[in-house]
Amino acid sequence: MLKLGYPNRAEDSEGSDMGNALSIKIIPENCRGCRRCELNCSWHDRGPLNPRLAGIHILKLDEGGIDYPVLNRECLENFCGKIDPRRKVEGEPACVSACLFGALQMMQEEDAHV
Repeated sequence: MLKLGYPNRAEDSEGSDMGNALSIKIIPENCRGCRRCELNCSWHDRGPLNPRLAGIHILKLDEGGIDYPVLNRECLENFCGKIDPRRKVEGEPACVSACLFGALQMMQEEDAHV
């Protein structure tokens, strides 16, 4: 399991509640390699539909036939703002909305240092 964090966009502009953060939790054993996350991410970009330009890619490991979701640096640091209009869940990126198998999940964490 891999957890990636970025500030919760739902907080007010003054940042009064900085102790909460949204995280994308990656559970690689749930990934089936369908690439819906790649398609949904690239569908929300301007320009042509091109999964090679998506912020997430599925790494296929030949040994054991394992599929592993990998996010780029930009996605790791900030919420991309790409929200699937069919699933209006606040703060949920399009890649997470597209995952049918639970390999990408959103979770809210409380900062232990607050």
